[in-house]
Amino acid sequence: MWDIGNRAADGERELSIARLWVEFEPELGPGETADVRLAPLQPGQWQHLKPGDVIFMHETQPVAGIAEIIEVLPPRA
Repeated sequence: MWDIGNRAADGERELSIARLWVEFEPELGPGETADVRLAPLQPGQWQHLKPGDVIFMHETQPVAGIAEIIEVLPPRA
């Protein structure tokens, strides 16, 4: 679940879901960095993101990971 800046009607943070996989590495351990790909479950919620934006991964509190957007591709048909 990702905090990509969206808010619910009541102003609370709204987390968005995306499938994640690590590129070019067999696994990613705690504290390590790697290129990853995200495949949003609802791509329309992610359209405002652009290279350079920073988003935050959540499983519980605190933040579980941080990602900087380096590329945005349109959804596949």
